[in-house]
Amino acid sequence: MPPFEGEPLAAPAPAKINLTLEVLGLRGDGYHEIDTVLQTLELADRVTLFPDRGALTVEACGPFAGGTPCDDSNLAVQAIIALCRLTGREVPKLAIRLEKHIPPAGGLGGGASDAATVLRLLQRHWGDVPDETAISAANAIGSDEAYFLLGGTARATGRGEILTPLPDLPERGVVLFVPPFTLERKTAVMFRALDALQFDTGAVTRAFVDRPPGQFSPVDVYNAFERVAFDVFRGLSVLWQQLEDRIGDPVRLAGAGPTLFWIGPLEEGQRVAASAAGLPCTVIQTKTARSLWRQ
Repeated sequence: MPPFEGEPLAAPAPAKINLTLEVLGLRGDGYHEIDTVLQTLELADRVTLFPDRGALTVEACGPFAGGTPCDDSNLAVQAIIALCRLTGREVPKLAIRLEKHIPPAGGLGGGASDAATVLRLLQRHWGDVPDETAISAANAIGSDEAYFLLGGTARATGRGEILTPLPDLPERGVVLFVPPFTLERKTAVMFRALDALQFDTGAVTRAFVDRPPGQFSPVDVYNAFERVAFDVFRGLSVLWQQLEDRIGDPVRLAGAGPTLFWIGPLEEGQRVAASAAGLPCTVIQTKTARSLWRQ
């Protein structure tokens, strides 16, 4: 069978937030040991694979296409190459179209989700790629990609590649506040800043996992990077305080930032989004979502 043929394949690639994110220490391989609970959102990119295009290419469109690499450094391209290497297939000549609705470099996992969606589309199209191989391809290119193969509510340990599905979180409203700034090599900078502080114990995540999903509260959200985010992202503390003053609820950091988010009752989402009017951030109202791929 040729590496890829037939009609275009398409699927959404959802954003994520971390409901807990603890950094437990530095590993011998240079990564950090983490313990985190992740949650996918309704907000999603749209990934489409078009066959018979003469070469493996990638194009980006949509409201957040700016800054998306359209060369071999794109994680979706790397995912295809990694999967073909593991399965012994020739790299397919197809075009990847990424319709970007997830703000880039904001801690929401857009690039990793695009890559995982490509892996799932090819896995289903080829029909003979086991989950273990798809996971190996995901882990070959990053730490978040394997989670997006699962999606929904899940716990990730190790460097993020060891996954445990969790019961679905009851549907919650989520409002994202995306500042107009980020940093190059942001995640590495954030981890280096944390290295100077005491690491987490994992107690927060263990307590979160042991709590029935229906008892979840916004005050249960925890992110270790919040301890250094104000120093790393200049101006973030002012925005954070303004948002909390206006909303009257906690606002949290998404992943390694700088995106901030509120999570709470669905019916409160519109009020929360409107409360940020005039502040220096892009506001996106969305909600939690179940996995697209979990059986």
